[in-house]
Amino acid sequence: MSTCYDKGTFAIVDLAPGAIELPSMFQYKLKTGPNCETIKCKAWLCARGDLQFDSEFGETLAPTSRFSMTRLIIAITVQAGLTLYQFDIQGAFLCAPIDQEIYLKLPP
Repeated sequence: MSTCYDKGTFAIVDLAPGAIELPSMFQYKLKTGPNCETIKCKAWLCARGDLQFDSEFGETLAPTSRFSMTRLIIAITVQAGLTLYQFDIQGAFLCAPIDQEIYLKLPP
């Protein structure tokens, strides 16, 4: 949650008249070591996007690729003799521009 606060991702406000709020839930994960001891605890606050209607918030998008496209990229990389790298950008979704107000109901 500290990353969200630092980036100014959200503010706690009253629900605007006529606005629709999305329900949310927490996702939890425990990272364990080789002897089953807890190394790290993680938590995510997630909007329940499965309850979203297209007419409410417009187009939804999850940037993923099909397996055939991934195979094509790997094949081109090998044929051209290039090196392929994979990386993850932590908190990249926090910087995505949004052109509308979204209200999220905090979980109980």
